[in-house]
Amino acid sequence: MTTQIAIRLDDRELAVLDAEVVEGRAANRSEAVRQGIARLLRDQRYRAEEAALVEIARRGEPVYPDLDGLLDLPHPSLD
Repeated sequence: MTTQIAIRLDDRELAVLDAEVVEGRAANRSEAVRQGIARLLRDQRYRAEEAALVEIARRGEPVYPDLDGLLDLPHPSLD
C-alpha cells in the first residue's frame, strides 16, 4: 500500500531533488525522496546495531566471538 503526501520544499531542497533526477540517480522526484527515506532507515538500523554492540562491549562480552584469536594466527615477518 502507498500513501500520497504533500510536502513543502524550499528552492534549495527542490534543486537537490531535481539534480538527482537530471544526473540519473533517480527517475523522478518521488524516487529521489524514497531514496532519501531509505537512507534514513539504513542510518536508523546502523544506530540500533551500534547501540547493541556498545552494550555487548560494556558488559565485557566479546563483540565478534568468531573473530577472537584471528590476530593470534602465525604470519610472516614484514621485514
